[in-house]
Amino acid sequence: MSGFNESIAVITGGGSGIGRSLAIMLAQRGARVAVADLDLQQATAVADEIGASARAYRCDVTEREDLTALARDVVKQWGHVTHVFANAGVAIGGEIVATSEEEFSWLVDVNVRGTFLTMQTFVPLLIKAAEQGAATRFVVTGSENSLGVPVIGPASVYTMTKHAVLALADTLRRDLAKTGVGVTVFCPGVVATRIYDARRSRQDRYGGRSDMPKDFLERASKVAASGQHPDDTARLCLDGIERGEFMIITDPKIRSFATKRHREVEAALDALDATLAGETHS
Repeated sequence: MSGFNESIAVITGGGSGIGRSLAIMLAQRGARVAVADLDLQQATAVADEIGASARAYRCDVTEREDLTALARDVVKQWGHVTHVFANAGVAIGGEIVATSEEEFSWLVDVNVRGTFLTMQTFVPLLIKAAEQGAATRFVVTGSENSLGVPVIGPASVYTMTKHAVLALADTLRRDLAKTGVGVTVFCPGVVATRIYDARRSRQDRYGGRSDMPKDFLERASKVAASGQHPDDTARLCLDGIERGEFMIITDPKIRSFATKRHREVEAALDALDATLAGETHS
């Protein structure tokens, strides 16, 4: 029997891509699923595809009031919450100096602040469910960008935000160590989704909806098409959660640049040891 049987799962960004696959697979493993998305039409399509064990909700993760309403409605519908997937995210390409301040704010608010607000809203509910004996977990969608600087790019500010959500997940794990609530961050590589076209649903206060240049869309769609199918990404994620893993990596190609970061840290520590040893003997 699946570890998700009879669980109540909330997924932000559940209307498309990885979130859609997570929602469908969670339902297949016995969970009841709240599919939350900025685009209610997409969320509704996913919930309809799942059937009676799913409900659709509109939610903008940059708005605390939306998250509060989501939590209230899910508890009213199903009584409690056991699993939360902070999956909503946006991405754009570009170097740091080529990124507008408006787009910087958009990326940070959705990817980082949205994850923070989702934690603040739902963690107390997870703690309460854990106290009542339920298996509970908060799951953050990170990225290969959480683990280093990928060769494909640049997407500099997006990379920064995914470094930040790894830190949020790791510190939340420390904060919840004695509560019985588990924490997971999962880090997919390139996945065949349309995250590269995130401006198509950008909120008005960050510049509104706009189309990406045609040549960029053609290049980005080819890269995405070469990526992992979101169903495979979701399956690896859920399998890892059932094993109780904190960090789940879904693409072996990530090793090529993640280990570079590890080597740099080790080299810096070795250099420090050598410096301090030299000072001791001088």
